[in-house]
Amino acid sequence: MAVDSNFFIHEDDRAALEALKAIPGFTPFIKAFMKTWNETQFRILNMSSRVRLSEEQLPKYYAMLDPICKTLGIEKPELYLEMNVVPNSYTYGDTDPFIVLTSGLIECLPDELIPTVLAHECGHIACHHTLYRTMGQMILGSAVMLLPGIGTLISLPLKIAFAYWMRCSEFSADRAAVICDGSPDKVIELCMRLSGYSKQIEDTASTDQFLKQALEYKELLKDDVFNQSLEFMLLAGQSHPLTAVRAYEANEWGKSDAVRILNEYLIEKDRGITPQRVPVAGDASSFIGTDKEETIRQLRDAGFTSIETSRIKETTTGAKPGTITAISIAGNSTFQPLSWFPYDAPVVINFYEPLNEEELQALHPGEIRVPFSASSCIGRSWQTVCKELAQAGFRDIVTVRTNASRPFLSREDAVKKITIAGSESFEKDDWFRPDVSVRVTHYGS
Repeated sequence: MAVDSNFFIHEDDRAALEALKAIPGFTPFIKAFMKTWNETQFRILNMSSRVRLSEEQLPKYYAMLDPICKTLGIEKPELYLEMNVVPNSYTYGDTDPFIVLTSGLIECLPDELIPTVLAHECGHIACHHTLYRTMGQMILGSAVMLLPGIGTLISLPLKIAFAYWMRCSEFSADRAAVICDGSPDKVIELCMRLSGYSKQIEDTASTDQFLKQALEYKELLKDDVFNQSLEFMLLAGQSHPLTAVRAYEANEWGKSDAVRILNEYLIEKDRGITPQRVPVAGDASSFIGTDKEETIRQLRDAGFTSIETSRIKETTTGAKPGTITAISIAGNSTFQPLSWFPYDAPVVINFYEPLNEEELQALHPGEIRVPFSASSCIGRSWQTVCKELAQAGFRDIVTVRTNASRPFLSREDAVKKITIAGSESFEKDDWFRPDVSVRVTHYGS
């Protein structure tokens, strides 16, 4: 059962992304970047200089992606191994994101932590971080200066905002790893090992002490503006938060009721057990305008068992046929994001579906529809108009030639006026009996 990324995106991630988008130079930079950059260049670099993992190439690590991608609901990305002594992993790309692990990371970490690393990187993909993170890494690493016409668009505020958002996005990716692992324990150990405790060290290390260290760090900054300023100067250009802070954030979220409930739900779904509580990632308004059938499928996949639909035949909102106009769950039509409901809570969906041809005809027995509006006929050829009326089924069509002066530039045989059943005001698809009087007044012969 895939987890919607809304359930693990960190609140600082959301806020930082909004702040980034609000930077005055953000939009011009994005437009210029997308015109110049092409992710094919990454594929060229990967295929030429790194080892691509597969079922036949280092299959042990490649197979670790399967359960992670299933849990996060993403396509399996390409995975590469890079010769680099620095322990690192990263995800770049846009439409085809990929993951790279360095040889230093494999040497530093025990194998049981590699899935945690992969889950973290897949979390970036699930949260749709990859394009902006690609931009951010290129900005912070000055590689973007190689793209013509872009360097002048990069300001210091833009750099700082990108770096801050990238640090916050790491918290969301760590939460994805917590979900995939079932607890924050491995994320905490991963952060400790990336801080210096490699697998070559044979002494005993304590994650509890590492978390205590992280808490002391938080206390060091709490209510101390000077220390907070020092932290800002230290991190302003960094794309990753300090590892102790990542461990602290993962641990705090991992202990929350939200994670406990979500883990219980995933376990029940994986075991084929009907979950007692079912999640809804978006709020009620997010369902408006979505496809009815696709939404019903998603709700059923989530675990809802009592779904009713109510057809709306007319709408004033401009809704498209087959889309949802209103939804309520357990009588609540204003539910908020990340809400949980009993699996058997009644879900009522209103959807717009206009009357079809048979239904319309049944409402107008013995009648036919006019193929155009009165105003749209003015100036057209009267012969053509009469032909279309006859094809629609009108039988009593009378043409009248007027001696009035023809408007400048109008055609010689133009329609001046048309009435149906004595009315000059009718719209396309209005209904009339086929034997009503139709009078077409026109210029010319």
